[in-house]
Amino acid sequence: MRYPSIRRHSGFLLVPFAAAVTLAGVACSTGGGSPVPAADGGEVAPTTAVPPGSASGTTVTSPGTMTVTEIVKAAEPSVVRISTEAGVGTGFVVGADGYIMTNNHVVTGLGGRLAATVRVLMSDGAEFRAMIVGADPRSDLALLKIEATGLKPLPLAKLDDVQVGEDVIAIGYALDLTGGDGASFSVTRGIVSAKNRAIQESSPILGAIQTDAPINSGNSGGPLLNLRGQVVGVNTAVAPGQVSGTTSGIGFAVGADTVAAVFDELRDDGVMQRALLGIRGMEALRPAKARELKLPESTRGVYLATGGSGRTPSSVEPAGAAAAAGLRPGDVITKIGDYTLRTEADLAVAMIRLDPGQKVTVEFYRDGEKRSVEVTLGSAAGQ
Repeated sequence: MRYPSIRRHSGFLLVPFAAAVTLAGVACSTGGGSPVPAADGGEVAPTTAVPPGSASGTTVTSPGTMTVTEIVKAAEPSVVRISTEAGVGTGFVVGADGYIMTNNHVVTGLGGRLAATVRVLMSDGAEFRAMIVGADPRSDLALLKIEATGLKPLPLAKLDDVQVGEDVIAIGYALDLTGGDGASFSVTRGIVSAKNRAIQESSPILGAIQTDAPINSGNSGGPLLNLRGQVVGVNTAVAPGQVSGTTSGIGFAVGADTVAAVFDELRDDGVMQRALLGIRGMEALRPAKARELKLPESTRGVYLATGGSGRTPSSVEPAGAAAAAGLRPGDVITKIGDYTLRTEADLAVAMIRLDPGQKVTVEFYRDGEKRSVEVTLGSAAGQ
């Protein structure tokens, strides 16, 4: 699978002139619904539907949704400005006891090392010095902690519930503009243009959300919210134009499923301990491929592409855990341990949730037959 790449600059966007398929990072700038779980395991109060024709002009299409104005008001205490010696970005509260999520590149200081000093500014003007609990360059996420309690965490959506075409808003400190009425963050609106995109930074980020909500320098690390006030992703990158500038309407956010998994790992351990299955070149099973493999069209899973000759590497690494257990190209993996796989993003999340060295049962299809095998997972450390 080919992943477009992301390049970053510590000031404004760095866009190579001949980079038609290269993503440019969003660099740092010089009650109708049921309660939804917050990242820290608590609950956020249900939202109340507002009748069409409200003052904001936003039409509510389903119970539990809010107007953009209401979402901004509800999210305002949770969206923060993050500054380091390298620039300014955005973050948002994920734990009532002071946990804040942002992009890894937001807290990467000069020289490519984690910033020595990270400051967090709340929307009411309160300022804190933050500790970096942990950072994960592979997902471009980082978890911060400030000495504060009683904060309002934003709830995380589930990728399965995110619909292409649904309205979303991005909140962040775009260009670090000053002044204005109230908090100095900016708000933009768009839709979910696509889901389960793969983007490339130091390694592929799977399960990314594509949006046409305008995202600019300084938005990095900020929330992309649906009309229920749930975070569907963490804004991280925009696509450049073929000559200069950025392409209109193509931005990317790290998907909420990945955000939730990374948050749990960093909060509990401070470091990421990804498991490794030893596969690559996989893709979500599509109905046409399912028919070709003599499987029902409704079958969901991750297909291990065939190949392995010339410049096309095998989807099963010869020395990896999958190969040792007997998995091979052409198989369709449907479950790893307790985790059901429908897309590559599900696989990425499972590898975050599972531990290196753990023995798990892998369920898969081969030649139209459902099978299972025990796999001892490897370690993704250093990869």
